[in-house]
Amino acid sequence: MNSSLRLFFGSLAFVLTAVVSFAAPSDAAEAQIAAGTKLVAPQIPSKITGATRELNARMSQDIDPAKNAVVHFVQLFGEEVFVEQVRADSLKMLGIESLDPAAPRMVYLEAFARSKAAGDVKRLKAIAEAIQIEFSQAEGKPWKTDEFPLLADYLSQNKAQLDQLVAIANLPSYYAPILSVVDPPSLMSASFALEYRLPYLAQCLGKRALNRLAEGDFPGATTDLLAIHKLANLLANGSPLDVSGAKAHWVDAYAFSAELAMLQSGLLSTEQAQTYLAALEKLPRMPTAARAADIGERFTIRQEVEMLRDYDEALGSFFDWDLAEHKQDIAKLRAAKINWDLALKRADEVQNKTVAVLSQPDRDKQMQEIIQLDEAADTWIDELEEDETTLVEAITKDREGASQWFGESIALALRTNAWQRVHTDHRGSVRRDFTIVGLALVAYRQKHGAYPDKLTDLTPEILASLPVDAHSGKPFAYQQLPEGGVRLISWGANLIPNRGDFRDDDLYLDLK
Repeated sequence: MNSSLRLFFGSLAFVLTAVVSFAAPSDAAEAQIAAGTKLVAPQIPSKITGATRELNARMSQDIDPAKNAVVHFVQLFGEEVFVEQVRADSLKMLGIESLDPAAPRMVYLEAFARSKAAGDVKRLKAIAEAIQIEFSQAEGKPWKTDEFPLLADYLSQNKAQLDQLVAIANLPSYYAPILSVVDPPSLMSASFALEYRLPYLAQCLGKRALNRLAEGDFPGATTDLLAIHKLANLLANGSPLDVSGAKAHWVDAYAFSAELAMLQSGLLSTEQAQTYLAALEKLPRMPTAARAADIGERFTIRQEVEMLRDYDEALGSFFDWDLAEHKQDIAKLRAAKINWDLALKRADEVQNKTVAVLSQPDRDKQMQEIIQLDEAADTWIDELEEDETTLVEAITKDREGASQWFGESIALALRTNAWQRVHTDHRGSVRRDFTIVGLALVAYRQKHGAYPDKLTDLTPEILASLPVDAHSGKPFAYQQLPEGGVRLISWGANLIPNRGDFRDDDLYLDLK
């Protein structure tokens, strides 16, 4: 493949990452293991030790491989979904002895385009460009098959695979081995090859949902959208690492984008809007950032302390030392016999404060506590820069205090950006509640012939209670538009209207 086509498919895979009949959206059955896939009892290899072993043992505890969504993803993607360095260990930890070669595998864009081009390089380039145009033009709106035939053909070739994805979303568990791709091992360099595919697949489901909606298949459309939300929740609950939580919100946002298009389509009846509203309200919310901080980030901090304890390379890197030049300094630190158990205890104490702040239910108190957390970290940095005492001297004078310093330093160096985490949580809540209020507005409009004068009119007829904007803790803004339309608004994390400028995080839904 020439370089331009290789770049195209690489970028596209990253970016992609009528009266409607009424029926309740149906949940597909749980995914089944293919007949030719052989599962065995999962095992964590003995070479995996310390915090990495503890974390994997905790996250995989009591999970049945047949009901683990990740096992089914591997069946759908192939074992190549794991990078070579961790592939064998990952399969062993999942309990996969062998995969069924006849099980449906996801057809990616490059393979699809090549199959259509039949070896003609010029045709391959034309198809690649056509796919790009159709994916772009089908964004954010219901579309019919004859509008974008190539996109429809691509989704059709992946029908069984996408149906399997919907079934996987109904599984109860998600556990992917958390393994490092470097040596010495570090959770900060864990492999996330499988997770990288989920946003793209979520976008494919969203595209299919809007096609189904336009073609009159409301149950199929809403089943696909609910599956995206479920996949996001599986990932967010199954992996305790912050990077996984970020991807889960990315996945969830694709459902939200399609839901906004559905709300603005004019294709929903009162019954359909209420049916999807009821289904959406039943779905569990995404876990908050406190979970990732309490589990994944805590284990990452513990492992970094363990690495200082066990590897001279890590100790040298911590001080930005060249090992050859500072061999004697490393030896002195080892001879000082730092109490690493005390370092781990202190690291946990520092992390406990972060978890407590992220768990604070009172929004105003949480904002103030985040400020205090930042101020404490700034004070620590200032004191560190002013202290000219060498570490060896410090350990000699106060071995206990110096040992605690190591744990504190690692915890503070890897500390959570609490503002970012909280705003991510709020955006996730806003997406869900914005859709809920939007569905209620559509149902009200279809039932009464006009939108309500104020949002509180939606209760209790359509909504038992009115959701608020998580960013502000107050109801969403609501405006009447000319000719009977309305606008629902979230002013975003900065709480001010700034549509169109570089700080723009406002969210609008215009309904006609």
